[in-house]
Amino acid sequence: MKNTSLGELEQAIMEVIWLDKTCSVRGVLTKLQKHRKIAYTTVATILHRLDEKGLVLRESTKSGYVYTPKVSRGVFSKNIANTFLKNFIGSFGDDAIASFADSVDKLPKEKKKYLLELLENYDKDK
Repeated sequence: MKNTSLGELEQAIMEVIWLDKTCSVRGVLTKLQKHRKIAYTTVATILHRLDEKGLVLRESTKSGYVYTPKVSRGVFSKNIANTFLKNFIGSFGDDAIASFADSVDKLPKEKKKYLLELLENYDKDK
């Protein structure tokens, strides 16, 4: 999997694939059309790009292509977060860390508690 973020439409398509596990272009199109107007060819193009990015596996069947996720949503999210933090801290150093610490106070109470527990237990797990 290439270290890459997803555009809005790519993200929406990946959400369908992560949820359904196996999808055809038509299956993804049907789900997306509940919320937006979109062309079959657009979905097919995006799925092809997601295959090139290493996020989905594209298999040929008698009736067309079927797509399955190559990486879980959790693994993808972790990869994006790691890449972002590495770039953010690499570019802004201690200012980035201070900014992140300041933003923790803006999190909802339960998310802040969860994050602080993760940080507290981080060294214990190693």
